[in-house]
Amino acid sequence: MTQHVQCPAVVVHCMDFRFRGFLNRHFDERFPEGYDLVSLAGGIKSLIEDGQIDNFELRQLQLSDRLHHPSVIVLVQHEDCGAYGGSKGFQEADQELNFQGQELAKAKILLQEQLPNHKIETYFIRLSGEMVSLPG
Repeated sequence: MTQHVQCPAVVVHCMDFRFRGFLNRHFDERFPEGYDLVSLAGGIKSLIEDGQIDNFELRQLQLSDRLHHPSVIVLVQHEDCGAYGGSKGFQEADQELNFQGQELAKAKILLQEQLPNHKIETYFIRLSGEMVSLPG
């Protein structure tokens, strides 16, 4: 007999090891009952660049939805992401934050179309571990 399994959220973030401790502590505290995790280089980068319905990252989110029924999708981008060329590609920290905010907004629109029954939250995490909630 298959049991109905539910977790409150699925979290998408970059595989960068520098942030794992911060992110694990934050989300383990926020979702003590557990959450699904999609961790890929660049976080949402492939989702946006590919933009196709049959995208690997989107399929992972759809699978989480089908198997565990999360109500929240959490998207996290970070400072100094190598998949985007790192912080050196930006003249100042606010420029990088704004760019990643725009990337998150694009991903949110795409996911609202594909998974419309979910709340979508977007964050930017700094090397210091500070999490910045982004509007949207």
